[in-house]
Amino acid sequence: MLLDHAEPEMQRLFGVLENANWVVACVDERGFVVRSMGESNPACRDLGNVFRPGVNVGERAAGTTGPGCALADGRLVAICGSEHFLEEARPFSCAAAPIFDPKGQLIGALDASRLHDGRPIGVLEAIALTARSIENRMVTALGGAFCLSFHYSAEFSGSSLRGLLSFSEDGLLLGANPAARQMLDLAQLPEWTFEHLFGESLSRTLDRLRRNRSEPTLIEAANGLRLQARVDTVKRVGDADRSVLMPAGAQQPAAMHVDPTVAPLLSMARRAFFHDVPILINGETGTGKEMLAQSLHAEGPRRNGPFVAVNCSSIPASLIESELFGYEPGAFTGARRGGMAGKFEQANRGTLFLDEIGDMPLEMQARLLRVLQEQQLTRLGGSQTIQLRFSLICATHRDLAERVGQASFREDLYYRINGLRVELPPLRQRKDIDALIEALLALEAGARKAPRLSAQARQALRDHPWPGNVRELRHALRLGVALCEHGVIELEHLPATIGVARPAAASATADGSLEQAEREAVRLALARHEGNVSATARTLGIARATLYRKLKQFGLYEEASTPDED
Repeated sequence: MLLDHAEPEMQRLFGVLENANWVVACVDERGFVVRSMGESNPACRDLGNVFRPGVNVGERAAGTTGPGCALADGRLVAICGSEHFLEEARPFSCAAAPIFDPKGQLIGALDASRLHDGRPIGVLEAIALTARSIENRMVTALGGAFCLSFHYSAEFSGSSLRGLLSFSEDGLLLGANPAARQMLDLAQLPEWTFEHLFGESLSRTLDRLRRNRSEPTLIEAANGLRLQARVDTVKRVGDADRSVLMPAGAQQPAAMHVDPTVAPLLSMARRAFFHDVPILINGETGTGKEMLAQSLHAEGPRRNGPFVAVNCSSIPASLIESELFGYEPGAFTGARRGGMAGKFEQANRGTLFLDEIGDMPLEMQARLLRVLQEQQLTRLGGSQTIQLRFSLICATHRDLAERVGQASFREDLYYRINGLRVELPPLRQRKDIDALIEALLALEAGARKAPRLSAQARQALRDHPWPGNVRELRHALRLGVALCEHGVIELEHLPATIGVARPAAASATADGSLEQAEREAVRLALARHEGNVSATARTLGIARATLYRKLKQFGLYEEASTPDED
């Protein structure tokens, strides 16, 4: 969540500071760097090493630093030269500002650092304004019915210095930026309403504000302050809207269209997950398992924390332990100088999503079970116990009960992660493909008007067997949006496999063999790319590992080039 809103503002700030040899970094509330910019500049090489993602620059780890003091004191700060605690940090100057979420919780800090040349730091105002912009983005992303912006002065009621409140349709306060909290004396109470804050009905105030359109209107707060206010955004919200902060990469429009047969189960999963019941998602590759996991996180008990996804099948067996558990400096040859927090630790106070958990090595399953049961871990090469608290979602395309019977998956771990099992149907079995197509078209079109599909193109999409499921469909529509002319997607604007697969699917329907249709689509795509597995996988919209499984399943492995030739 922090990165989703901080990165665009960091880009703007870095565009201003880049030529002056500054490094811009964002740290989380514990002091760990989550994003940095400028480390590629040769003049900033030493700073780039300090601000590598994963390094802790907080006060407990590095003593007095700009971001460490900003987190400890909750205010804008500048630390120059010898004011740093560590001797290694004294060649630098840094300015940092804290970042607060819409609930008033400290969630990180924004920092700018450069070599110290004895001159005063002149970027404090730029750092402060950028941090305020990040906080304002978080408030407007809450999805309320409207946002109210205000200031003592009318000219600042639309600036980044404004107070900003997000309200639901019935006037419940969903979130506020620090400026609003300061002006209105907001304490950390569970609920505020518009009438509590402004002493008059919501409808009456909105009528006055809307009559004046974008012009600031004088309103009086319950604490007696006279403020210039305006309505920032006004939109109707339906029952399906959620006033939550979505993590980066979440795909709400597509997730809104669930197959009618699984909708009741998904509703049950949301309720269970909110009460910390672990969720196990089953489904073929590309059916939207991670999309569902992100949606659960966004509505879950730790939605303001990180969403950390781990693909258990893509991490080499030799690295999986260090990736999951992290390590201390010097734990092994090649270890980072400052050590590294593992995925479990990164997910603390958030959600851990273990994708393809059915492919996790058996020896690692015992350690995972211990972490889940004890809610603590010790880094490799370390002795300190780290307490953990995260929500858990697992996903796999495999039948875990069957793997338990084959002794390739621990039975005790299976029952620990299978609090509620959700089976996502493959796209070829879904009943809502037309609604899903329209939602994905709107998503790919962005701010533009979504193009429409010709009758031939739409029928081809309906007939395609979709071995890559929703992921393949989205890639196909993305290509169609890019290539279409005059707002209409024709068959020739879709991937070649869509047109090729259509007659195969039609003939397959007659004898009831969807598998044959899928085999033919894979064979033709492979032939088109002369056996190149990477190119074939991209065309089909599936992962290479999935394509290799399909090749073996359909007896086409000999027609593919070897991985080295790839």
